[in-house]
Amino acid sequence: MVALLLLVASVFAWFQFRDRAADRDSAAAADCVEGPATLFVTVDPDLEAPVRAIADKYNATEPQVRDHCARVTVTARPSAEIADGFRAGGAWNPALGPQPALWIPASSRAVESMRVPGLVAGEPSPIAGSPIALGVPEQVRAALESARVAWGDLPRLQQGSLGEIGLPGWGGLRLALPPGDAGVAAAVAVGSAIAGEEPLSDAGAQSGQVVAAVSGLASGAPEAADTAAALAAVADPAHGAGSTIHAVVATEQQITGRPGVAVFRPVGNAPVADHPAALMSGPWVDQTQNLIAGLFVDYLRNPEQSPFFTAAGFTAVPPPTGPGASRTALDKVRATLAHPVLGVQSTVLLDVSSSMSTAEGTTTRLANALGALRSTMNVMPPDFGLGVWTFGKSLDGVNPYRVQARTGALADSQRATIDAALTSVRATENKTDQAYPALLAAYRSAVAGYADGRTNSVLLITDGPDDDSALTGAQLLADMAAAADPDRPVRVDVIVIGGSGTETLQTAAQRTGGSYVRLATSNDLSFGSAVVQALTTP
Repeated sequence: MVALLLLVASVFAWFQFRDRAADRDSAAAADCVEGPATLFVTVDPDLEAPVRAIADKYNATEPQVRDHCARVTVTARPSAEIADGFRAGGAWNPALGPQPALWIPASSRAVESMRVPGLVAGEPSPIAGSPIALGVPEQVRAALESARVAWGDLPRLQQGSLGEIGLPGWGGLRLALPPGDAGVAAAVAVGSAIAGEEPLSDAGAQSGQVVAAVSGLASGAPEAADTAAALAAVADPAHGAGSTIHAVVATEQQITGRPGVAVFRPVGNAPVADHPAALMSGPWVDQTQNLIAGLFVDYLRNPEQSPFFTAAGFTAVPPPTGPGASRTALDKVRATLAHPVLGVQSTVLLDVSSSMSTAEGTTTRLANALGALRSTMNVMPPDFGLGVWTFGKSLDGVNPYRVQARTGALADSQRATIDAALTSVRATENKTDQAYPALLAAYRSAVAGYADGRTNSVLLITDGPDDDSALTGAQLLADMAAAADPDRPVRVDVIVIGGSGTETLQTAAQRTGGSYVRLATSNDLSFGSAVVQALTTP
């Protein structure tokens, strides 16, 4: 009996001890035995209000993660500043706030612009979206809508007149591109429309047509300190046609609800500010913070939080936008916006010595060159400039060159003049030429006739040269240096077909920032591509 009583007492004591131990464990967990853990979130200012409100709601639940008391702290900073901070590498700039373990920028473009291997964990998830459009007065919206203006039309209207869409007296579009993601997004949309590709490729962003279009959008764009100020200028009824700003690139969330400002979506694929949640990966992020970040992203994307975003004018949890332009393409678009170049003005200097009559393919080198010039001219925009000279020996009296068509903007009349000139070009009977004095004359002419806001160039096409002039290579380079004007830079591009070329021509191209290409034959796509590259790349 005594043994039985001892056994019962032992069992009772064990249960009591177990319950007290469980209570102590629960109390320890409630006290967060591992201490506090703070998740630093940096968000684009546009999304600050709803994200901060949701963070406060999340913190109120007193979340515990791995025996840590978790807390979310939100900092708002422009996306471009944070992207630049990450791109800089090295020590984090404290002026940007705490280095975030979770970053929610304006769009996936910001993430792509700073992405390096290992910096972003996984694929960012969109949190809230808003299409990017134009904020305009209602009168302008109605005209743009009626004319079905597309993204690719914006550079023309920016540089031209709204009179073509029924608004005489308004002048150009006067589209402001405030600092931030929306301006870049609009420029990429313009580039995609011009290049006919989605997303815009690296090659497309580098192409002359896209550079010219993006430059047309940026050149002369009204100054705008920020989006709010630009939209206020559009809304001012006292300005109207005389306003310095007729339109502003912004998200629909920024535009909607502003009195006097209407939303216009250009025809074509509308870019979106998708506000992706990017989980950062680096030595400043530990496993607990990474786990909290993932849990908080799930919390943000939960349908229960949708009212916070929709009340602020966003589409909650937008679908993924798919792959966009690469970092290389985005960098090129940003560089073009910062330093616009309205196309190329080029003078072609074409070799017509007897060797250009050499058969290559079904025709001659000269015929292939003329065909490449014609086909390239056909794809060059009307605001590009083109002229054609030929060179050989004693082509025009004592001159070794002849001006077939003076260099000028490619209006219909200029295209007709060049086409007629190319029809009359023939190879001479002279084997030798005088390429050096001809190049010097063309270079001097290009400097004298410099077109502001464009890349000015001379394209020399030769199958030699077989120069027998008195002008040496060294003297040519010296004379070109003397003729150069730093305020009127002229690029020299050289294409050598079949010949050996010369070190002098290669040096001339290098010193002026031009290209030097040697090809075995003109009967090849690479020759046509080289001509296009030289005449359309700013």
